[in-house]
Amino acid sequence: MKQLQVQPLVSEGWLAPLRHKVFRTLWLTWLTASICMWMNDVAAAWTMTSLTSSATLIALVQTASSLPVLLLGVPSGALADIVNRKHYFVFAQIWLASNATLLMLTLIFGILNPYLLLFLTFTNGIGLAMRWPIFAAIVPEIVPRESLSSALALNAIAMNTSRIVGPLTAGAIIALAGSTYVFALNMVLSLAMSIIVLRWKNENYISTLPGERFFGAMRVGAQYIRQSKPMRSILIRSFLFYMQSSSLLALLPVIAKS
Repeated sequence: MKQLQVQPLVSEGWLAPLRHKVFRTLWLTWLTASICMWMNDVAAAWTMTSLTSSATLIALVQTASSLPVLLLGVPSGALADIVNRKHYFVFAQIWLASNATLLMLTLIFGILNPYLLLFLTFTNGIGLAMRWPIFAAIVPEIVPRESLSSALALNAIAMNTSRIVGPLTAGAIIALAGSTYVFALNMVLSLAMSIIVLRWKNENYISTLPGERFFGAMRVGAQYIRQSKPMRSILIRSFLFYMQSSSLLALLPVIAKS
């Protein structure tokens, strides 16, 4: 009797998703965008120290940057499952590029004040709240299922790398030339990424399931969290961690300035 030979499943490796051109391009765009995000936050906080000596206004820069993500993260995630994802991604990236351009123009013409800076930081946070969920939703569509876990890990690597590279780059530029050049670099990179996303040719996935509704999607998400103990644990730990770390980041410019 002939014995059947079973081929072992060989892992492609954690860098396998980068072999796919579309994922590689969007991943590099995501990495650059995340670096820009941290550069912008550092430059905004440092610029505020030159506009006012109020510790409250300086700390509010961190609040203005993070609050939109807290308020709009869930609605944005629901929209990412309903609307055309490329169109939503393009809209979010153009929003961020326009915000960076407006911030740069206010600096050039000398009309930037503490309250306008807080407003532009808040609107930049709105763009981030739109972009984060949509990129996570796009990944399963552009990589094979067997590479999905590696692709998600690469996304986490990009985000954590940007936490280091972004502030270091912004700090070096501020020390050498000033905050204006950080905002200028952020504007140029944001515009370039908008062009890349616009040129991305995606195949819109058409689901055979009934269409999801906006509030229904958020309700399903909340129900899943209530029923999933591991997810609740992750969210609670994340909330406690970011609450403490954000408090430190909010007041760090005050200490650095003095």
